[in-house]
Amino acid sequence: MQQQKDLFAHYKQPSIKEDSYVTGLKLANSLKGSELVPFIPINGRQVNFYYCGPTVYSNSHLGHARQCYCNYVFRTYLGIDVIRRTLRDYFNYDLLSVMNITDIDDKIINGAKSANQDFLEFTKVWEKDFFSAMEALNIELPDVITRVSDYVPEIVTFIEKIIANGYAYDSNGSVYFDYFQFQIKLQHTYPKMRPETNADLLQEGEGESQANKQSEKKSPNDFALWKASKPEEPKWPSPWGEGRPGWHIECSVMASAILGNPIDLHAGGIDLIFPHHDNSLAQAEACFNCDQWINYFIHLGHLNIADRKMSKSLKNFLTIDEVLKRYTPRQIRLNFAIHQYDAVMNYSEEQVEQAISKDKAYQEFFQNTKIYLRESQVTGPQKWTQNDFQISNLLRNTKQVIHAALLKNFDFPTVIDAIDKLINQVNVQIAGKTVRAPLVSSVVQYVNFILGLIGLNYQAQNSNSSDIKSIMAEVCSIRDQVKLAARKGEFEAISNIVSQKQFQYEKNLSNGIVDCINQFQQLVLAASQEKNKQQLFQLCDRLRDEELFELGIKIEDKEQASIWKQYDPKELKLEREQQLKLIQQKELLKKKEEEKKKQEELEKLEKAKVPPKDLFISQLDKYSEFDEKGIPVKDKDGNELSKKQKKVVQDLWDKQNKIHNQYLETLKKQQQ
Repeated sequence: MQQQKDLFAHYKQPSIKEDSYVTGLKLANSLKGSELVPFIPINGRQVNFYYCGPTVYSNSHLGHARQCYCNYVFRTYLGIDVIRRTLRDYFNYDLLSVMNITDIDDKIINGAKSANQDFLEFTKVWEKDFFSAMEALNIELPDVITRVSDYVPEIVTFIEKIIANGYAYDSNGSVYFDYFQFQIKLQHTYPKMRPETNADLLQEGEGESQANKQSEKKSPNDFALWKASKPEEPKWPSPWGEGRPGWHIECSVMASAILGNPIDLHAGGIDLIFPHHDNSLAQAEACFNCDQWINYFIHLGHLNIADRKMSKSLKNFLTIDEVLKRYTPRQIRLNFAIHQYDAVMNYSEEQVEQAISKDKAYQEFFQNTKIYLRESQVTGPQKWTQNDFQISNLLRNTKQVIHAALLKNFDFPTVIDAIDKLINQVNVQIAGKTVRAPLVSSVVQYVNFILGLIGLNYQAQNSNSSDIKSIMAEVCSIRDQVKLAARKGEFEAISNIVSQKQFQYEKNLSNGIVDCINQFQQLVLAASQEKNKQQLFQLCDRLRDEELFELGIKIEDKEQASIWKQYDPKELKLEREQQLKLIQQKELLKKKEEEKKKQEELEKLEKAKVPPKDLFISQLDKYSEFDEKGIPVKDKDGNELSKKQKKVVQDLWDKQNKIHNQYLETLKKQQQ
């Protein structure tokens, strides 16, 4: 039997050296057919990391939160952001990251012409939109940002080296990569990551301006490194005449200009794996006369909307601004984190609801543990019980599960699942007050660290909660006392409660809270003097549900003392809107179910009205003769029904007879 050829035999796994920093991390390396490969940086802990940036010609959309065609922003960049944080903060690699901005491209040129703008002015608008979206989603900037327009001289020099090495040729002012010389004559591997692809896909990557340039090429597989200038297009000088860079050459040049050769890690969206990324590899290897320019190439999966790839051509994309009006940045990040970065992700409202639910659970965990630690006294009993040992063992096991998951190609779905299980158990213990505060603090620190890898920080949003701790304790106490006294009808006591203290503005204290409680006390005093119990309860509810809520303070009434939690006011309002939307959706679904049930009942009633004798009479396309009960005895061709057919029609007649008699019985009772 003939042995199957290894299509990725060209890949050379970096060897472990004396100074190698080995963590056990394995990556799904596209240079090895997405096989999990041990990650060994070239130089100790240092990792040179390049990832493809956006082609800035239109507004950022959610597919950009993953990646969409050649203009990617946000599934890709959320995914890369998580990978960067994990490499740096968890695995302790010394990262140098570079991202490019493509500001020279056919789509940009056409867009600038349509807008009657200089192409650089045109790109600046969309570049600003891109970075605003990055900031809104808490995506960290790379260490280095490169723009194609800044690197044209370096691109020209790079192309000259490729020509000098015999891998490219000029033709009518353009320069093309010589596929035959590179792969066939000198036996380089091309394409490396998609060896099964053909020339048709290569033409898709050439851009609109090269669609009719086949006659200039030696082979259909050759692709443009430099494009001769056309009227009303941006152009730069070169040895081959005025023109502009081809699309594929830019990443090869800019990555090499900053990170050199070879490079540890390259990332981008799966849509660009061929021809763009394969061509980038070929160009760099042709320039440097090397066999492997990139050691690890990882790709982020498609984002689908209703099972269809998200793209502008299909008009099924959502802009980041649209999404941020409906969900918080944390909820968006969580929605991506619960999916493996290199797998296809299908965006749906149901999945977003899952992310919202998790976000709510995480917020409550940090709020509840904060209250628990706030109320716990370290000077109290600290001897561990069985519950403490249980939580400690669970924490250690969780760390092991998460470490193994992160080693396996950043498996964050498993990480999230492990965190959820840990949080659920701790919630149970703190509700029963059966676990020691220092252990709870250790769990909180670990959970906060792991969620920080996803770009989530639930503790930072309440960093000023210590400033309002004292006043909010008093607010809750006053409100609780007012409610208790109102139930008992002790109106004079209420007057004394709210007259004891007038709150003053303090440094680092929200003046809004001071205004709320002072106004509350004045209104409560007036209501108590009028002995208006109902109004007193309404004032307590309004303080909780409106005034403090607007300031990001949520009060929860408990059997004994009420507690307070602090949130971002905008997020708290959005949470309420999401809850209202969910209620409306459930009501709508319930209404549809009721209408469906009503319709089914009507159809059932109409069917029951039919006497069994009339059940088959109208079916002359099936039957030609019936007995005295209306049961068919012959088919449409006059043949007597078989034994099996007779049984079928008899059963149907019996069933109709039963429901018709029930209908007549019900009708008779209604008429009595």
